Amino acid sequence: MKTLKTSNIITFLTVIILFSASLIFAQDKKIEQNKVPATALTAFHKAYPKAEIKGTSIEKENGHSYYEIESVEGKQHIDLLITASGKITEVEETIPENELPAPVMKSLNVKFKGLKINKAEKVTSGKKVTYELSIESNKKTHYVTLWPNGKFVKSESMKENEKGEKDEKGENEENDND
Repeated sequence: MKTLKTSNIITFLTVIILFSASLIFAQDKKIEQNKVPATALTAFHKAYPKAEIKGTSIEKENGHSYYEIESVEGKQHIDLLITASGKITEVEETIPENELPAPVMKSLNVKFKGLKINKAEKVTSGKKVTYELSIESNKKTHYVTLWPNGKFVKSESMKENEKGEKDEKGENEENDND
C-alpha cells in the first residue's frame, strides 16, 4: 500500500515539473493585431510592404517576449518574430524547391531515396540561415533542418502505425555551420 501511494506522489510531482518546465521555455498566445506594438508593425510593413497579415501572437521564450506575425505575400508565407521595439529576430519564408541550395538538395537525395518535398522554408535568425523541410520518403513523413552547406541540424520521422496515429522518431545531428 505504501508503494502505491509513493508511486502516485512521484507521478503527480513529475507531471507538475513537466508542466512547469513547458511554461518556462516557450509560450504562444494568439492576440489581436491591435495588441502588437506600433513599432513592431511599422518594422514589419517596412520589411514586407506588400504582405498581408494573417495572424499575430505573442511568444515568451527564456524570459523575453516576441511578437509573431504570420503573413502572406502572393503565394509565399512569411512568419516573423519581432521585438516590441521593432527588431526582427527571425524570419521563416516558404520557398520553392528550386531555390534550395545545391548542397541541401544533394544531402536530401543521399539520405532520402525517392523523396517528395511537401514544404520548404528558409529560416533566417540573425546571421544564421537554415532550411526546414517537410518531405516524404518510403511512406514516411520527415521533418528536417539543414545548414546551407547541406549538413543536417535535425531530422524527425513520422510514420503511420497500425492505429492510424503517428509515431515520432527524432534524431539530432550535426549542430555546426561549417
